[in-house]
Amino acid sequence: MDALSFVDVSKKFGNKYALKNVTFSIPRGATAGLLGPNGAGKTTSIKIAVGILKRTSGEVKILNLDPWANEEEARQKIGVLHEKPIYPLGVRVLDLLNHLARLKGVNRRDVKMVLDLTGLKEYANARIRTLSRGFVQRLGLAQALLGDPEILLLDEPTANLDPIARIEILNLINNLRKELSLTIIISSHIIPELQKVCNYAVFIGNGKILDYGPMGELASRYQVGTIFKVYALQPRRVAASIIEEEYVESIEIHESFLKVRIKAGYSKNLENKVIESGAEKIELLTANLEEIYKKAVAYAS
Repeated sequence: MDALSFVDVSKKFGNKYALKNVTFSIPRGATAGLLGPNGAGKTTSIKIAVGILKRTSGEVKILNLDPWANEEEARQKIGVLHEKPIYPLGVRVLDLLNHLARLKGVNRRDVKMVLDLTGLKEYANARIRTLSRGFVQRLGLAQALLGDPEILLLDEPTANLDPIARIEILNLINNLRKELSLTIIISSHIIPELQKVCNYAVFIGNGKILDYGPMGELASRYQVGTIFKVYALQPRRVAASIIEEEYVESIEIHESFLKVRIKAGYSKNLENKVIESGAEKIELLTANLEEIYKKAVAYAS
């Protein structure tokens, strides 16, 4: 079962299409970027996925539920951070989260947990107006996490933040990905900064899907080089087995893993070779997401 799927979805506002025949899927457990320029249809897609905007046509499933027809049941399983949330500035952080917890029907232990997870514990009694923009976004993440959702939908979570605050929010999202069993879907027009967070991408432009899939597959499809992390009990032995392969560009040897940079299109070759040589696991560490996106746009044109 996919976390989210759109099948031939269109959305019209008057005579104008915001989305046209959009089809994509995001598997459970992915950290997926919904990526494209402003006006591409990202926020419209998020609102349809959440069930606050009705599609014109097509089929949408979130955890196998129609978010419009099964609105209440679907919303119990998702947490949302909208692009421009508005908060009561004179209210204390803890009071707002307690209020939202009551509305969601969850207990105060959840509030304590999300304060800890988002680094807001020390600011629990601060009034919202005193928070920096970065900590206001942490508050947005905290309220989205209330109720132990299975999916987080984050619409432009780093927009209008300074560079340091953007890095902190992305690090926080990365930590949430590691600590919790969540599917995370992040919409953003700032493509390069998401490559360290996402392992899956959906490219959208002018209301149409350009491409989607796991980062490794997209990197191979568009001939973009990648870096893999290879876990092994004997990393030097594994390194020795691949060092002379023509597709290997560089190897970093660590105590329990390798970092291997390879040429585009050879991810399957590397995977087969290192497993054959005794590696325990291989995972994509990073690929140049902006380069993949540019090639997807060019190909679609």
